[in-house]
Amino acid sequence: MNSKIKREFAIEKAQEEDRKDIFRLLKQANMHYIPSEEMPGLTFENYFVAKVDGNVVGFSGYKTLSEYEAKTELMVVDKQARGLGIGYALQVRRMEDMLNKRIRMLTTNSDLTESILWYKKHFGYKEVGKLKKVHEFGDPHIDEWTTLKVDLTKWNEERKRR
Repeated sequence: MNSKIKREFAIEKAQEEDRKDIFRLLKQANMHYIPSEEMPGLTFENYFVAKVDGNVVGFSGYKTLSEYEAKTELMVVDKQARGLGIGYALQVRRMEDMLNKRIRMLTTNSDLTESILWYKKHFGYKEVGKLKKVHEFGDPHIDEWTTLKVDLTKWNEERKRR
């Protein structure tokens, strides 16, 4: 971890001026091929950023699919800022935002085993299938996405019990 990255960060709604930093982070994760068949575009209105001293060190977003269903689009934390709880805070923030909009079901695709296990352990996701990648996006050595789903209402009830 870079000693310059502090443990204090703020999560806020993404603004248009954050777009350049979001794409910088996307490039770190090999997810910058936008628009593409894998990711036609970003529904930027549902994005959040994590900032340290005004600098974007992470982001997350989602796309509303219907009145009660959504899909996460992307989440990346700067390699220098990992291990500080930023990804967890970004995930909670976007899930809370969806709950406030009465969205109940959330779908997430991931190609990284560590991320899949993390979603299951911390947020109650269940694996529901696999999806072949259209082209290189994310880890170039993995050719499929694992599809995960979580009931946001159940997740929220469970976290209140903790």
